[in-house]
Amino acid sequence: MNIFRTACAATLGGALLMTGCAAPPATPGPTTTVTATPPPSVVVFDPQTSGKVLAERIKARAKPKEAGITISEVECKNFPDIKVNTHTDCQMVVNGVKRGYRATFTQRDGHYEIKAQDLTW
Repeated sequence: MNIFRTACAATLGGALLMTGCAAPPATPGPTTTVTATPPPSVVVFDPQTSGKVLAERIKARAKPKEAGITISEVECKNFPDIKVNTHTDCQMVVNGVKRGYRATFTQRDGHYEIKAQDLTW
């Protein structure tokens, strides 16, 4: 009888171990919806309108560091291409005074720096 009890206990213990190690049934988690942002629009370079596009960008991105500064009437001359170290001349009205600036391209993809200069037109 002792052998029978030991065999039964081993079988029962083995059955408990097998069921105790089984993974719990998978429960579906919450559904998450992700909306991808559209890729940036491709800007086609046009030398005939390049100055107008640059002027619009300058005006849109102008963030005066000092309170009370207003920027308006931004104009830039058209340029044939965007190449590193090429530039174009711009003018804008800052607090009611017309001023000249030079936009120098620093990278092929249209990054530029603006520095003050004498009025050009």
